[in-house]
Amino acid sequence: MDIIANTLTKVRNALTRKLAKVDVVKSGMVENILKVMKREGYIVDFKDSEANGFSYTVTLKYVQGKPAIQGLQRVSRLSLRVYSNAEKIPMVMNNYGVAVISTSKGVLTDKEAKALNVGGEVICTIW
Repeated sequence: MDIIANTLTKVRNALTRKLAKVDVVKSGMVENILKVMKREGYIVDFKDSEANGFSYTVTLKYVQGKPAIQGLQRVSRLSLRVYSNAEKIPMVMNNYGVAVISTSKGVLTDKEAKALNVGGEVICTIW
């Protein structure tokens, strides 16, 4: 089971239904992805769920009634890993979006990875 794809699908479905919050499974990689999403302004916040100790509650962000996240896409999958070096990191929506990359320096955005000149596994794209 792909926890990251499950998390992205839950967030995508919650945004479609215009929900304020959604619960996602707790894991180290999911936490790092949510930190990047918060830092880039795609979600308001996330915290440990009060109902369940094994999940996070993500507070979604809306701007003038529209979701801050227009699209989420899983790039690297369990069956097909996608790696990129620093020079060939993909550009998302002409730099309006963000690619989330797992590097040796931690989980970074595409811009941060290019600035540090590190490559890694392209986890997902957000726009």
